[in-house]
Amino acid sequence: MTSWDDVLGQPAAVASVRAALRADEVAHAWLLVGPRGVGQREITRALAAALNCPQATEPDGACGVCSTCERIDRGTHPAQTDLEPEGSFHLVEGVREDWMPLATRTLTEGRRRVLRVVAADRMNEAAQNAFLKILEEPPPSVVWVLDVEDEGALLETVVSRCRRLDLVPWGPDAMLVLAERLGVPPEQRTALGRAALGSPERLRDLADPAVGQARWNHLALLDRLATGGPGQVVPAAKEIVTWARSRIAPLKERNQAELVRLEEAFGVEGNKGWPPGVRQRLTRRFERLERQEQRRALDLFLDDLASYLRDLLAAQAGAGSEVLVNLDHEAAIRRDAQRLPASDVVAALHAVARCREALDRNGNAELQLERLLLQLALPLFAAATRERAS
Repeated sequence: MTSWDDVLGQPAAVASVRAALRADEVAHAWLLVGPRGVGQREITRALAAALNCPQATEPDGACGVCSTCERIDRGTHPAQTDLEPEGSFHLVEGVREDWMPLATRTLTEGRRRVLRVVAADRMNEAAQNAFLKILEEPPPSVVWVLDVEDEGALLETVVSRCRRLDLVPWGPDAMLVLAERLGVPPEQRTALGRAALGSPERLRDLADPAVGQARWNHLALLDRLATGGPGQVVPAAKEIVTWARSRIAPLKERNQAELVRLEEAFGVEGNKGWPPGVRQRLTRRFERLERQEQRRALDLFLDDLASYLRDLLAAQAGAGSEVLVNLDHEAAIRRDAQRLPASDVVAALHAVARCREALDRNGNAELQLERLLLQLALPLFAAATRERAS
């Protein structure tokens, strides 16, 4: 995604960044405000490529094929780094020990370093105050990109030092283009495009057959609870957590391959001979990425469930198929809309939100899912029992 033509769904934001590049007025800090996963990574990497491509013929573009562009696209070039939260939050220690040294370190390849703070609104106040020190006196070769969903979580002093870009959920046309690029069969593109909720990241997940099958299992959960009752809560929660953990395996393999590559680069083996602190930082980074991948999988389930519950409310209000998110499950939606009263659906949506909040606080995933599913199972099983008796 090092070509601007490949950055879909955000024409206004792309036009603003390209205009700044052409005018040689690239801000030292950009604030990308919008839902997560709607192009923040792609815009950041396209910006980094435009600033560093040695073969670019235009000031706002990149060739897209040179080693620099390819490595930026893969996330392996030192000119572009994503700074992820440590667990649920960015901590002040990470800002002082990792961000500040990285920002002031001499760049060995490329011209400008682009540092993207993922979920910057998860910086606590201490982290933000530490970050302000380098934001107020930025190194001339560094460009910061801050991703936020909730701008209000940032200090005004941070916001005021950034140029704001608003990002929006992707529209149907962009989703269809991406679905085609991902190889989604034509007959599934519209349904998966809707199910992705305007998120290209979610569409990429749903295009994976394993995730697509998991979605069908997630959306069939209400019928399973209605049929099996509260006795299905514990095994269902365990299955969801087991599936989320299984999503880490490919990441572990990639992390191990990167570790082997770095061992060869440094001429070391095992834990000995590494430059001070490098091995420990790598280990922390790999562990953090694995935790995030498991949480992302749990969020996929919660997104599936929440979208299905909203579809139930739409069906109960008499909406047609044109407004349903899970268009490929319309028959089940119509059935479950008769089973579960609107008040219980709203209560279940609140329970989904509470489950997310508990996971944000590092609550036990299996226990939190059991609480959520139990709230669904009781009214569903009661309604199904009445159906069978009538």
